[in-house]
Amino acid sequence: MKSDPRILELALDPTSRLDDILALAQSRYPVVFETVGLGGMDIDLLQIEDLPGYIDRLVETARPGEKIVLPFWAKLWPASFPLAMLAARTTPAPGKRLLELGAGLGLCGLAAAKKGIDSLITDIEPEALLFIRASILKNGLDAVARTGLLDMGDARLDESFDVIVASEALYLPQLHEPLADFLVSSLKPGQDSHVLLSCDRCREAAPFFARVQQDFLIQRTQSTCRSDSGESQTCVLYRMRSRINA
Repeated sequence: MKSDPRILELALDPTSRLDDILALAQSRYPVVFETVGLGGMDIDLLQIEDLPGYIDRLVETARPGEKIVLPFWAKLWPASFPLAMLAARTTPAPGKRLLELGAGLGLCGLAAAKKGIDSLITDIEPEALLFIRASILKNGLDAVARTGLLDMGDARLDESFDVIVASEALYLPQLHEPLADFLVSSLKPGQDSHVLLSCDRCREAAPFFARVQQDFLIQRTQSTCRSDSGESQTCVLYRMRSRINA
């Protein structure tokens, strides 16, 4: 599917309208708003309807030798659910800010925004940002949430944040070093500032945590979450605080 310059334009425009975003999304995918429950909080997420079926159709209709680009950004990974609930427990305060990295559908940032926390929700995929922008508008969060294009392998922002969150962001080893450097430079100084990361226990990245332990105090906990098939699996949550502020 060819890229469309309107995708990024609408995704990043704080004045873009939900109707215009939905019209563009619907021209590219079968889409639907689905309500996700997070312990008493409901969030309407724009999603690809029947994502597994959509991917099957992509594979079945591909020509021999054709490269298939799968929309992994559109999958709600199980580890994002406990992380979203943890992010939503962040206490709102004037000027307090949260950054979500590699957001996909933006569940964690949206959950924090719904609690009144100023949230910047980022991804490298313009189409992911289009879906996130639609969800921001659908949930009435445009006063506290915005989208941003950000490559975790080369991330630079002239801003700092009280909380930085990311789910399943450690699956590529080449991201470990630049991500570690970004977290150090972008976490706001202060005892309450922290990084929250989550992943499937099978995708833990020990080399990354060996790298960041020189800069952060790391707390690791396990949580049970549901896979797409409804089966239980173990997710791991990490809370990281700067050693400078300890």
